[in-house]
Amino acid sequence: MEETGPSPFDEPPTTELTNNTELSGTPSPISGFVAPEVQGRQKSPMPQVFGILAVILSVAGVLLNLFGLLTTQAEIDLAREVGENSTLFVVWSWLEPIIGIIAAIVFGYAGLQLYNYKKQSIFIGLGAVAINTASGIMASYVQSQLQETLSDSSEWGQLIGGIGVVFTLFCNACCAMLLVIPLMISPQDLE
Repeated sequence: MEETGPSPFDEPPTTELTNNTELSGTPSPISGFVAPEVQGRQKSPMPQVFGILAVILSVAGVLLNLFGLLTTQAEIDLAREVGENSTLFVVWSWLEPIIGIIAAIVFGYAGLQLYNYKKQSIFIGLGAVAINTASGIMASYVQSQLQETLSDSSEWGQLIGGIGVVFTLFCNACCAMLLVIPLMISPQDLE
């Protein structure tokens, strides 16, 4: 019988490499398929921008409410001179700046958390906005009662109260949107 060539069961020939042998060239894939380079998606900077804006608004809110707290006694004295002696006015004059300071600090904390891409910051901030809205509506009522007493006109008091409510709702809606816009723009970036 004639041999036609090497058998597939024979050992393939081997070559011994020494330490002096260097391989050069570029590796080529056997199948011709080149895997694409995988790059991670960068986080959007929008939550950080809105977080900084929330912190700036918070600092302004704390400063304005501190000023309001410092001028409360003068406001009460002025109201007593014109004949406003209601307990509601006196209590609310002291309570409103304190509530405002607390709400501004919580809003600033929410802005700081938003800067760090935390989703919980939106809910914390919306809670602070809700507290501030309720406080503003109550302040509008108290001011309308004061104006009604000063002018002896219920229409004038209602007008002042209505302007206060509209202003309160508009400002707090802007603050709420400041927190919600990053969630609408890039929800996948918030943790």
